[in-house]
Amino acid sequence: MVVENTYTPYYNHIVYSYPSDVRRLWKQGKVLMLDIRTPQEYVAHHVPGSVLIPMDYLEELSHYFSDKEVAVICEHGNRAYYATFGMPHLYRRRAYYLAGGLQAWMYMGYEVVRGLDEGAKVWKELLNSQSVRSRA
Repeated sequence: MVVENTYTPYYNHIVYSYPSDVRRLWKQGKVLMLDIRTPQEYVAHHVPGSVLIPMDYLEELSHYFSDKEVAVICEHGNRAYYATFGMPHLYRRRAYYLAGGLQAWMYMGYEVVRGLDEGAKVWKELLNSQSVRSRA
């Protein structure tokens, strides 16, 4: 039996996905890997090329990702579940919930890197640009 992505009957654009499906989409360049953990967790390990937007800032910074297909990831899947199924209004296109989070991703032996990279800076740059616009 092959288990594939499943859709909720309530939100057709929110997809419950397994690491293998998300990785395939990521490798094909079809999704933005949206890491919603804390900056400290991101530095410890993250998917290469992922973008950090901590969960606390998702609504405020949703303009960055709302028009893209995204895979929403956290450490174990709990926060990502809430950020997709609990906040479907943030996504205009498909949002893939990564079941099991990065723990499941790493258990499968998939790619992770450590440290700061360009993806870790995006959320602060977006916040700074918003504060500059609001002052003007």
